[in-house]
Amino acid sequence: MFSKKICLVAVALAPTIFLGTTAGVAQDSQRCFTIESLQGSYAIVGTYGANIAIALGKRYMDGNGNLTGTFLVNEPVAGSPTGARKIVTGTQAGTYTVNCDGTGVITRVLTVGTTQTTQLDDFVITRAKVRHGKLIATSVADATETPSTIVAGGIFLTRVWTRLPQDDDSDDDRH
Repeated sequence: MFSKKICLVAVALAPTIFLGTTAGVAQDSQRCFTIESLQGSYAIVGTYGANIAIALGKRYMDGNGNLTGTFLVNEPVAGSPTGARKIVTGTQAGTYTVNCDGTGVITRVLTVGTTQTTQLDDFVITRAKVRHGKLIATSVADATETPSTIVAGGIFLTRVWTRLPQDDDSDDDRH
C-alpha cells in the first residue's frame, strides 16, 4: 500500500518537475540585449504625426553607448496656402542605454544651424541576429518622449531603423 502511494505521488508530480526543469533550461539559454547590441550604421525613416513631415537619416552606434548621425526633414512651410515644403538638415550626437529585453532610451543633442536642443527617445529592438554569440539589432523602432523641436505644432516623431550591411558581416555568423 505504501509503495502504491509513492508511485501515485511520483506520477502526479512528474509533469510538474519535467515542465519546471524545461522552463528553467529555456530561461537560462535566453540571450540578453546589451549596449553592444546597437552597433554599426543604421538607415532611419521617421514620420511626424499623421505624415505631416518625414525624416531621413543615418545614425552610427559605437556599441559603447554613443551615437552620431545626420538627418534631413521634409516639412511643411508654416502658413503656406500652397502646401509649400522646406528641407531642414542637421546633425545629432548622444548616448543610449539598452535593457536586457531590448528596450532602451536615447539622449541626443540635435544641431540645426546654430540651434541645439536635447531630445529623449524610447526605443525597442524589433529584430536582431546573433553574431559571435551576441545579439546585434538589425531593426529598431523608436518614439520621441516630447513633441518635435523641428516640426512645429506639438507633433511627435516615430522612427524605424534598419541596420546597414557592415564589412565584417557574413552569413556564417547568422543563427
